[in-house]
Amino acid sequence: MNLVSRFSAFTALSFALPMILLVGCSTPQSVPLTVQNSSSIKNIYIEKNVPKPSAIYWRGTTQAWGGALFGALGAFATADAGMTDAEKMIKFMEKHKIDISEIVYSEVSKQTAALKTYQITNVDKSDATLTLAVDMYGFNKTHPFGTHMNPMIRMTAKLIKPNNQIIWQESEFVSDFASENDQGQSLETYQNEPAKLRAALAKASQVTAKRLLAKLQ
Repeated sequence: MNLVSRFSAFTALSFALPMILLVGCSTPQSVPLTVQNSSSIKNIYIEKNVPKPSAIYWRGTTQAWGGALFGALGAFATADAGMTDAEKMIKFMEKHKIDISEIVYSEVSKQTAALKTYQITNVDKSDATLTLAVDMYGFNKTHPFGTHMNPMIRMTAKLIKPNNQIIWQESEFVSDFASENDQGQSLETYQNEPAKLRAALAKASQVTAKRLLAKLQ
């Protein structure tokens, strides 16, 4: 292996290592759904409140935000002075009403309805409640020589009976390297076309939801 190849391999590993550490972070204990519990569940309610962390994961080179946060005069605004890129992204998402909690709820609801394993109903008519939580999410510059800031997300889902018994619990992490997670764009594209930022987060959430719901069959 020549020097350039070694450098490329080392650089790529340095970008992948944080993902390995994130996957290895402690996650809620898995609770498989038993046959007995499964047979007793016909109707479920999907909780609309999806908790999310106040901070996001961000790893990439320092970016120029310019007027993305404050409009035409953004380059001259000082309100964002001292903010990290992660904090600026949160502010940008708030400005454009891009909420990961709402995106996750929407994706899980659509996929659950499509599977037709359970009937989605009101909470007072349900046999169990499906709760969701965004444990972490953010963006990573996947390739050291690229420009894309790809989304990643880790979610936990629980199925809880009316007596508060957790009868099923699983977590899933979809990294920016996942082949199905393919809507990531550069920060510049996100800034100019916020719809593509929403689409990238929706695709990452869609992949995560699919993996989680596959364990609920």
